[in-house]
Amino acid sequence: MVALVAVALAGGCSKKAPLFPTCGDDVINGAETDVDCGGQICTPCNTGKHCVVAMDCRSMICTAGACAAPSCSDGIVNGSESDVDCGGPDCPRCADGRGCAGDNDCVSRVCSGAACESPSCSDGFKNGDETGLDCGGSCPPCDASVSSPPDLTNQTTD
Repeated sequence: MVALVAVALAGGCSKKAPLFPTCGDDVINGAETDVDCGGQICTPCNTGKHCVVAMDCRSMICTAGACAAPSCSDGIVNGSESDVDCGGPDCPRCADGRGCAGDNDCVSRVCSGAACESPSCSDGFKNGDETGLDCGGSCPPCDASVSSPPDLTNQTTD
């Protein structure tokens, strides 16, 4: 013990290498894979940071020792996706039965109980083969007095 104190007093300790590593000391130490991230204790690392396994990365993708960005084709739920490679603002809409966080995540535009559902004649959306809101196609015919909402799916803005 006396020898350790003597080494410390003689300049053997450094502020860059804390005695007790933490996930907030601005140094790669302990079980971290990059500065204050990765490993089993710290939060996962951002894109571009060093990793050893997928769990070291926020995206859950560790490629060639670096955390990769999430994509809509990486085969896992990550980024802003609501299910594997679908949903959210960046990926295509999800098919029926897949997870969702809101109606816009679904091809059918119907999200109920966190799952995309098939279009129905009472879901409040013009979807499926309907020619109007919950009418026409395989649903009951539309009343002449019921106006059909505009189809906004292929419109562009200037």
